[in-house]
Amino acid sequence: MKGLDFILSIMKTPAIVLGLVAMIGLILQKKKFGIVFSGTVKTAIGLLILSAGAGLLVGEIIPFVNLFTGVFNLQGFATTSEGVVGAMQGAVPEIASASALIMGVGFLVNILIARVSPLKYIFLTGHMMWILSVTVAFLLYAAGFSYALMIVIGSVLQGLLMVIFPTMTQPLVRKLTGNDSFGIAHLTTLGTVPAGYIGGWLGDKSKDAEDMKVPKALEFFKDTTMAIAIVMGLFYLALVLIAGPAKVVDFAGDQNYIIFGILKALGFTAGILVLLQGVRMFLGELVPAFKGISDKLVPGSIPALDVPAIFAYAPVSLMIGFVTAVAGMIVAMLVSSWVFGVVPLVSIIGAFFTGGVAGIFGNAKGGRRGAIIAGFVYGFLLIFGTAFLSTIYDFAAYGADGIGHDCLDAMGILAAFKIPAIGFILVPAVFVIQCINQVRRNNKGIK
Repeated sequence: MKGLDFILSIMKTPAIVLGLVAMIGLILQKKKFGIVFSGTVKTAIGLLILSAGAGLLVGEIIPFVNLFTGVFNLQGFATTSEGVVGAMQGAVPEIASASALIMGVGFLVNILIARVSPLKYIFLTGHMMWILSVTVAFLLYAAGFSYALMIVIGSVLQGLLMVIFPTMTQPLVRKLTGNDSFGIAHLTTLGTVPAGYIGGWLGDKSKDAEDMKVPKALEFFKDTTMAIAIVMGLFYLALVLIAGPAKVVDFAGDQNYIIFGILKALGFTAGILVLLQGVRMFLGELVPAFKGISDKLVPGSIPALDVPAIFAYAPVSLMIGFVTAVAGMIVAMLVSSWVFGVVPLVSIIGAFFTGGVAGIFGNAKGGRRGAIIAGFVYGFLLIFGTAFLSTIYDFAAYGADGIGHDCLDAMGILAAFKIPAIGFILVPAVFVIQCINQVRRNNKGIK
């Protein structure tokens, strides 16, 4: 059992997983020891830099979230998938142990599917694998399956879903990057992809957000650092001014409340820059190393990575998606209160990391207007979906009181499997359709 715990601990550590992937790929290419060692270490360090940047972002945004809910006197439940699945693992031992096995065996199923099917994605985002495994274990537990069936069925479901979601996202990733060197492995596909296409239908591709023309006096906005710093600076300054020094003091301590707001905005910007540096570093090492796995173990395989991998491709669209996702979430809070009688709170972190992705996809399909619309649609879907899910599942009964999911893929899976027969038909059907479509693409010579 200790050996299994050790293996699962490795799988839950993205830096080690990707470092090992790079190492295997370089070894299969018969690279010299120095290159293998360097590629392995740099890949791991790159992801650690990315994680440090993400941690800095979260640390700088949490006071904003707390101030926001306090200033506007928002009452409701928080949205955090990590919180939901973590609480379930702590409260229900069967879910905890089953999810660990589902995560490990499901990853092997993912590799097998990539080997034998036309869908070649290998899901490499550790914390999303964890959220997915607990979600799958929960839905099978809630449906009354035995422990053994939870492991067997859950592992197959996990493996299937880990190729289905990157496949859904790839047309938009390909549109953005121009190739299939990597995919996206994140449980927000059912929000970012529809939002991106809606942005494309209603947008104007001729006006790319990344090519926005500004007066010479404002050309500093074209600098990613300045654009992010100014947008977040305006957000934070507006909030601390509305809140006033009496409320901000709980977060700022002895520091002047306006200086506090400015420094938080600059700290957030620093987090973005650190994150992007980590992305460049680990992609620069991982993608060439992955060629060894592609050629030898899983021919044609594509690494599916966390969403920050695409941030550098469209930083202006990222910020547009972030801002409009917040607006969509606020509207959805009002609508959810009226329709469902519950109020999920705005997820600022979700608005940035995945509302920003929706903005990037929207811009890729529909330009600046597409980015605006996509961000708004995504924000609305996230909050409205969370509210709907709270009406069909009592998460509090499984230890997750006062919180709800913010991963739309997890919400979609749980909704589909509320009636298990529907889920068991839907997931294989989507997989088969995707395989057929990919074979057609391959036969036409389209990558």
